[in-house]
Amino acid sequence: MKYMIALLLAASPVLASAAPNNDKAAVQAAIAQYYNRPLAAHNCQLTEPPKDSETASDNIMYCMKPVADHSVTRNGKATRYVLYTGFAYDMKLKVKRDAHASSGLAELFVLEKTDGKWAIKQHGSDEIGAWGDVPENKDWRFVQMGEQNWGYTVESGYTGQGETTTGENFLFTDNSNRVRNSFISNGRDNGAHYGNCDEYKGREKRDCENSYASIDAKITLDKSRPSVSGVWALSATVQGVDGKKRYKNQKYAIPYEGKTHVAPKSYPLNIKY
Repeated sequence: MKYMIALLLAASPVLASAAPNNDKAAVQAAIAQYYNRPLAAHNCQLTEPPKDSETASDNIMYCMKPVADHSVTRNGKATRYVLYTGFAYDMKLKVKRDAHASSGLAELFVLEKTDGKWAIKQHGSDEIGAWGDVPENKDWRFVQMGEQNWGYTVESGYTGQGETTTGENFLFTDNSNRVRNSFISNGRDNGAHYGNCDEYKGREKRDCENSYASIDAKITLDKSRPSVSGVWALSATVQGVDGKKRYKNQKYAIPYEGKTHVAPKSYPLNIKY
């Protein structure tokens, strides 16, 4: 399956830049006060899972390190978006928890400069990835999510029982001055499970073809629709095959509903439980 990660998100009316070095020490010091629990063995800072995490009571913390740091002018104020990511760490066994279904953690800090001092104004996190870790540092991208809102995005994936699913993760601010997160599935391929359907005959071949899926979506920002809480909608362009259904550049609107982006029920890549 060809995974479509291209997010055409670079066309921003306000340019963001990598943070200047002269402020980085002050920003890191402000964030260090939040963490304040170093793990010397891995040169990282420990943080607890989100309150709604399934691992919240499972002796798990996350070993966090800085990944990205960008400067913008937000609502007329000097603002820094700082991304930390980390792997799952078993506090009882003192080892990385690298189970297949275990995620890593991404944590976003938004700081403003007032009277020459940087202070954390918003902060939030999301569990992302597999094997107890997040996607590689180089895969994260800084994106503008609305006229005065930014964040980071990355693709993550999971493979189990011959099926691979991928999705685009977003961690960003909105006008409620909170850090929000969205996850939109953008790929599904079960070819490793079903193999080549042409190798079967009769009913077995029909059953294979009816179950086989190789489908992906290109996710873009949709600025043509009114923003909600200062955040633009997303749009998905879908192509591929899912059983008897065929998709060729079919578009689906994915609105922002105040806390997260929600794909319509008709979106063919919705995760089914």
